[in-house]
Amino acid sequence: MATIYDRRWTALIILFISAGFFGLGFMYPLLQTGYGIGPITLRQDKIYLFTSFRYFFDQGEYFIGFLLLFFTIIFPVLKYIFLFLTLSGKRFPRHPLVSSSLEIINKWSMLDVFVVAVLILNMKFDSDIIISRLESGTTLFGISVLLLMISSLLARKLVVHSKENNVSKGSS
Repeated sequence: MATIYDRRWTALIILFISAGFFGLGFMYPLLQTGYGIGPITLRQDKIYLFTSFRYFFDQGEYFIGFLLLFFTIIFPVLKYIFLFLTLSGKRFPRHPLVSSSLEIINKWSMLDVFVVAVLILNMKFDSDIIISRLESGTTLFGISVLLLMISSLLARKLVVHSKENNVSKGSS
């Protein structure tokens, strides 16, 4: 049977692997777009995660741009930091603002917003003349999200288990 120490290390390793895939998701394109007629492609562009929200800013769609920026970059980075600190054994103060902030970061998954953003981009670019294909960055980013969710689940179980142990030690 795995000890809590082993589970914590497993969650940390999964977290680091997830962070690696997250970084790779930035390096590789999400989408390939271009103009073409039939099998002939006249122009090609690659869209990366960091340029996707910039596209919306350039189009004047600031709300969607900020939404994409916060939920695919800022919130996930905060979640990586808080999850790492939690798995490292850092205890957070019981202040309502800290608790609420952590709860919000943990509840808002970046996967659903990411999928919606990719679909919006894909629909915006797809037609008979405009070509749009998903690229490897989409897969890498998706893997990072799934691994982050697994690591978060393991961390949550560790926190619940340690709270149960503290309660049972206090009652004996």
